[in-house]
Amino acid sequence: MRVLKVQGRGQVSVEPDMVTLSFNVENTASDYAECLQGLNKQTENLRRNISASGLLNAKLKTSYYNISIETRYDDKQHPIFNGYSSSHRMQIELPSDKGLLNKVLREVAKGHSGAEISLSFSVKDKDALRQRVITQAVQMAKENAETLAAAAGVTLGKLQEINYGCVEVRVYEQESRMTCPSAMENMAEPDIDPADVNAEDSVTLVYEIT
Repeated sequence: MRVLKVQGRGQVSVEPDMVTLSFNVENTASDYAECLQGLNKQTENLRRNISASGLLNAKLKTSYYNISIETRYDDKQHPIFNGYSSSHRMQIELPSDKGLLNKVLREVAKGHSGAEISLSFSVKDKDALRQRVITQAVQMAKENAETLAAAAGVTLGKLQEINYGCVEVRVYEQESRMTCPSAMENMAEPDIDPADVNAEDSVTLVYEIT
């Protein structure tokens, strides 16, 4: 049996409808208790800022937490205790709304928590996006098969196989980073216009030809 194997690629771009804000606060001190206390104070300030922006700070979740020993080295490369370093990374999801986003950033700047901020724009319903990509990939493969068959002077028969990899649909999200200076409350707000979220995948169809 002669067969024709064709590949189709699906590519879909959609406007992001959600943004994940990630905040990272850090503190260093020579004493462990002092280091932890300072980090907790910064964390509490950040939670208070989130509440002031109208969001529930209970939705601000920890994604990374670390306290480690810092060392320095003398002239003979012997390690010397140099205090403690701590880091607490938290994140919260909110709708991709410029007014709400600017309000959150403004409150965080006013709170002086010293947080570093990253923004990741995405789509909430990733399953629907994946289905659109797969559907488009199959349609493209069918069109490619029809075009190749016509060009080669053969007739497409029954579909014999559908080969789809184990790798999930690749979704490319947009990420940005920024810091909020304490004077931001008196500055112009950032003009953020996120790019579309892109997703792509491919599928291979195998047809009988006569």
